[in-house]
Amino acid sequence: MICKFCGNDRKLIKAHVIPEGFFRRFRSSPNSLRLITNEVGEHEKRAPVGVYDKAIVCGGCESLWKTWGEYAQLLLADTPLNSEVRYHKGQLLAHIVKDFDYDKLKLFFISILWRASASTQPFFSKIVLGPFEKAAKQHISTADAGGADDFAVILAKFDASLAKPIMPSPHKVEFCGVTYYRFYISGYVAHAKVDKKPCPLPWSIVSLSRDRPLVIMCRDFRKSKELQSATSMLPPSYKALQADLEAYAKG
Repeated sequence: MICKFCGNDRKLIKAHVIPEGFFRRFRSSPNSLRLITNEVGEHEKRAPVGVYDKAIVCGGCESLWKTWGEYAQLLLADTPLNSEVRYHKGQLLAHIVKDFDYDKLKLFFISILWRASASTQPFFSKIVLGPFEKAAKQHISTADAGGADDFAVILAKFDASLAKPIMPSPHKVEFCGVTYYRFYISGYVAHAKVDKKPCPLPWSIVSLSRDRPLVIMCRDFRKSKELQSATSMLPPSYKALQADLEAYAKG
């Protein structure tokens, strides 16, 4: 088969769009990972190893982003690696990481964008890079993370452990008329800009940059739309998880 990255006729592998290691964290948990999507004909389902696709890349191309994925799994742990917390009036606002590898983390998210766009899995059907696909491949093939505004990435993290095993399908959003794609990864929420327009304020202040610490904003899961969606979309077979979510929503 033809590898979608190098274009050569090679044996393709079982490739994960988001590294499997992010999902191994839930294997021993009663609340194993659930994929939640509102795609027609697609239903919520368990996904203990995440989403993989056998029709994207060969092993050689997969190795291009392996190191970036390993670094992202290390950094984006249950508590971000080497992070400090910031509070305002007793409310947790953000995790701050002063020492991080901008290139590896940024390339990790660019590679996820490209893989999701190239994937045939319905779960990633809303990710379409279009004319930006060539630029993403160039960043990956040359290991060039670009500047802060190239595929700008904004990171957030839910404040509740209950959010970790719930993974809504990635989709397009807009901030001040600028297009981003939103991904959910083990309790984290990543926004990657796919637009020629510059990252708008105030989001440009917290985007990944070589020149400042990494800022991971904290989100209140109890007040989030994601909690409402998860509660309403879970089928009756997941009564225990649904009960947990409903109880958490009520406080």
